[in-house]
Formats: sequence, C-alpha cells, structure tokens
Amino acid sequence: MRALVVEQGFSRGALAAVRALAQAGWQVGVGAPDGCGLASSSRACTRRHAVPAAHEDQPAFLAAVEQAVREGGYEVVFGAGEAEVLTLSEHRDAVAAVVPHAGHQSVLDALDKARLAEAAVAAGFGVPQTLAPASLSDETRPVVVKARMHARPGLAGAPPRIDTNVVLGATATRRRVSEIAAVGGEAEVQEFLDGYLMAYAAVTTAGGRQVAAHSMQVASRVWPPGAGASCRAVSVPVDPELAERAAALFAALGWFGLAELQFIVPADGVPRLIDLNGRFYGSLALAVRAGANLPATWAALATGRWRAPVEPVTAVGGVRYSWWEGDLRRALVERRGGVVRDLAGALYSGAGAVHSVGRWRDPAPALTHARRLLTDRRAAVSKRVHVAG
Repeated sequence: MRALVVEQGFSRGALAAVRALAQAGWQVGVGAPDGCGLASSSRACTRRHAVPAAHEDQPAFLAAVEQAVREGGYEVVFGAGEAEVLTLSEHRDAVAAVVPHAGHQSVLDALDKARLAEAAVAAGFGVPQTLAPASLSDETRPVVVKARMHARPGLAGAPPRIDTNVVLGATATRRRVSEIAAVGGEAEVQEFLDGYLMAYAAVTTAGGRQVAAHSMQVASRVWPPGAGASCRAVSVPVDPELAERAAALFAALGWFGLAELQFIVPADGVPRLIDLNGRFYGSLALAVRAGANLPATWAALATGRWRAPVEPVTAVGGVRYSWWEGDLRRALVERRGGVVRDLAGALYSGAGAVHSVGRWRDPAPALTHARRLLTDRRAAVSKRVHVAG
C-alpha cells in the first residue's frame, strides 16, 4: 500500500495525513518544491520527491508528480492544498495513480463559496449574509472579505491561497476587494458573525452517498483572531442532526473523500457554514487521535480496500488539540487577562494535547519548522536593514 502526498512544504494537514497513513500501514512518499518540509521530514515519510509548486508551474508540477508515481509505485496521490487539489482534479488523466476526488465540476462547486452557500441552504444549513461592497458605509462595523476560491492554479502570479480577512468600513473593504482582484481572485463580502468556530469532518463514498468516518470539534482559540484556524480545540460527540444535513450537502455536491465543514456558531446557537476544506486540514491530527483515521479511510476507499461497516467510524469526544505556534502568536495579540497570563495559558493548554507539528516520537518536523522560522526571521531583519541603508 503506497500513497503520495504533494504539498508546498509547510502544510500541517499534510504532516498529520502522512503520520495517519503510516499508522494504518501505508508507505507514504511526499512531494514538495525543495524536497523537504514538515511532512517530508517526518519519520512516517518513506521517500521524498522534488515537486514544483502547482500554482507556479502546472505542467512542471504534473510532470514531477507523474515521475514520482512511477518511481515510488504509488497507488493514490493526494494534494495537500487547494492549488494541488484543483490541478490534480482537472488533470487526473495525466497521472498514473488514483486521484481521489469526485468529477472536477463537483470539486469546483464545493470549493466555490458562492455555489457552496447555495447548496448549504438547500441542505438546511444557515450561512452568513453576503453584502454588496457598494452598500457599506465608513462605519466601524466589521465585515469578512474572502475569495470565492482560495486558489487559481495556472494563472500567472496567482498565490497558492488567498487569506480571509476581517476589515472595518467601506474604504478598507474596497481596498481588500481590489487586492484579491489583483491576484486573480473574485472577492466575496460577508457579515461578520461573533461566535465560536466549530467543524465537522467526514469521509464519504462516491457521490456522497454514505459517510464512512466522521468527527466533530469545537475551537476555543483561533489564529488569526476572527477569521483564522483552530489553535486550541477539543473533539465533541458528533451531532446527529448536523451530520444528517452534512450528508445531504455531500450528496448534492456529488462529493467523494474527505471534507471539513467549518461553522461559526453565534449567540443564537445556530451554526452558519462558512467554508468547506476538500483536503487535509490543519487540525486533522485531532480527529485521528480521537479514533477517526480520516486519511486512511479515504485511501482505503480510493483504492477499493474499504469494507462498509454498519455505522461510520466516529471520533470520540474529549480529546484536546493544540497548535502551539498559533496559540502563542494569538496570545501576544489578544492578551486575555494580560499577555503573561495568556501566554502561560497557551503553554499549559498544550500539555497532554495532540499537536499539529510537535511529537516526541517524531521530532524532526518541529525542528524543521523552527529552522524555517529562524530563516524567515533573519531574512526579514536583513530586508529591513537593507531598506534602511
């Protein structure tokens, strides 16, 4: 059993997936632009391949993936980011391995936030209200500005991902809309909902007809604040009603494989769907530790090894997760109860939790990440000195 994961080199989701696949007995290769990164430095990685970034050079990316598949004898190839997912989905015939996604149009529909919102409403989910930038005044009401799709592979100068931002007022909103347009994206402006982040992740069979494994989690801290990823979370029992609506959504999208649905839950307690990640996501390690090995289930489905259980594999509640770097950066900004107290709380909360990068039995990814942070810091300092000079 051999699987290939292709990524940019810094994906925490890719690292979690490589570890989870190896845990289930898969031999896992990793392709990254420089042949080295978080996932490829893990002891769970058995082979490394140099694969150019999908968003920079699609033909070179596809050629390198095909070469890696031939060299490693991989049965299935996973893209860790949206640029990789979209490129592999569209050009799956160029790869001599299974690309584990539904038809390309289904992938596009699911990753397009406007189309996703329409399908979500039809499935019974609430969604944030979409706003017209021209209707906004220069008041200090926050709004969320995001791209309809995070990645535009094949478009010259397009980034691998376009960040979601919380901005204040019409001037800042128009500026962010223009910035997204400048890199080839189409902006969407939504109301800002003050609430907590909740996620439901599932692996479905072809056409979204059956959920094979699923998990649910609630975040108590996110980074960046207001529109970021979980940096402190806990698994919770799967809500049957929410899972039923999610199954209807997956079926309407014709989905196959892994999908993480992200919700904001405001004071009224009604979850609003804000995103679908059709790939390995940052806090994936939490679901795996809680008993739902989503990557291994996905790989088994894609290669015909999955045997339908009576009930889907379900993650248990009460398992804690920590993305220490994100939580520490958040504490320096939010300073809940004071910066020292918040930093101490971030450190304490990580004790005994499953981490997205650090692991005692697999320390190399954390060391690789630390070296990268140090290199980036030195480069930033050198740039400031050069500009000042």
